Amino acid sequence: MALATVDLDQGSGTARPRRLNAAYAMLAVLALVNLMNFMDRVLFSVMLEAIKVDLALSDTQMGIVSGVAFAVLYGVFGLVMGRLADTRNRVRLLSGALAFWSTASALCGAAGGFGQMFAARAMVGVGVSGCAPCGQSIIADYFPPERRALALSIFAGVGTLGTFIGLVAGGHLAEAFGWRTTFILFAIPGLIVAPLVFAFGREPTRGAFDKLVSKQVPWSRAIRHLLGLRTARNLLVGTPLVLVTVGVANWVPAFLQRAHGATAAEVGTYGGASLGVGLVIGTLAGGLIVNALRKRNRLWEFWWPALATALSVPLLAAFYLAGSASAAYTILFFAFLIAGTSLGPSLACIMVVADASLRGTMVALAVLASSLVAYGLAPALVGIISDALIGQGFGEADGESLRYALMTALVFPLFGAYFFHRAASSVAADAVD
Repeated sequence: MALATVDLDQGSGTARPRRLNAAYAMLAVLALVNLMNFMDRVLFSVMLEAIKVDLALSDTQMGIVSGVAFAVLYGVFGLVMGRLADTRNRVRLLSGALAFWSTASALCGAAGGFGQMFAARAMVGVGVSGCAPCGQSIIADYFPPERRALALSIFAGVGTLGTFIGLVAGGHLAEAFGWRTTFILFAIPGLIVAPLVFAFGREPTRGAFDKLVSKQVPWSRAIRHLLGLRTARNLLVGTPLVLVTVGVANWVPAFLQRAHGATAAEVGTYGGASLGVGLVIGTLAGGLIVNALRKRNRLWEFWWPALATALSVPLLAAFYLAGSASAAYTILFFAFLIAGTSLGPSLACIMVVADASLRGTMVALAVLASSLVAYGLAPALVGIISDALIGQGFGEADGESLRYALMTALVFPLFGAYFFHRAASSVAADAVD
């Protein structure tokens, strides 16, 4: 379905590129918000065992709370936020979303049972759903196509630094003050930064680097147009499958505690350093790698996520099977180092098929698919399989049931790599830049 377009190259040069210093200043603001996004999201995982014991919940219930409760509303409201990001001031939306999810994160600390924790986690999902559509759309209007993979890798990389901070600081704070107080302490930075984003963030001109931009069309028509593109369909299947690696990482702290007898503080320090630092370095490196490879062939933007994901799977399997904690931490670092290199380029791929009037919607569709599969179904499935294996005699306390449940989930990213490879074959016909 073709959409009507407007030529932005004609006339007086409206929507021309901004200076790079202003672009990187805004990128720093967006990256800080994404840092808090990941901090608040990963915090639950490092305290999962303590919450489970305190609220007397099963692995299935914890999988639902950590995954489904967050992911369903994250995905559904992501569509709404995507549309708003295409039609409203994105900086103001992002500021409001940050304040909302920080408040919701604090409410997690007041939960007295499964229902209340489910509701609080769902509210976190509603707030966080605004981060990706607004942030990534803004970046696409500050940076030209040849710089987007790096810019988006910085955005994602600083965000994943929040994984490290959340695991390390969360683990130590939870051990010192308990999980309820830790939720409240983590909410404070977001409530401070949100009004600063509102006051100092600058909304860019839409389509600053696009030759043709679609006229604003009804939401349903925009979605039908995007789903009619073969490349978009493959990305919307491949992206959530690739991100299952990150989604089921909610279970990694619990696995380390059960399989290797680690304390919450040890998981925060060593697990946070291994998973978090590996993910940060990998994400930033991925942007640099693909920026260089893209000069030879732009399809590397698609090929690299497929390659990195495929290479990370055997390393993750080795992590789950490691016989000692020291070996497990080392393997975990390299697994997420390699997996992390796919994150920035995969975000850049999404921008390739959507112009300025559709980017928020395209990102929101990817958020919906990822939330339902990577952050919803996959973690819940791990919990269900673990409980089923416990019923069949596999050990719970030593992590045996969780080990095989997590290994089962490794099939998803392999299929994700395949769909990214398929997307590369049609991008020449579907690209907008």
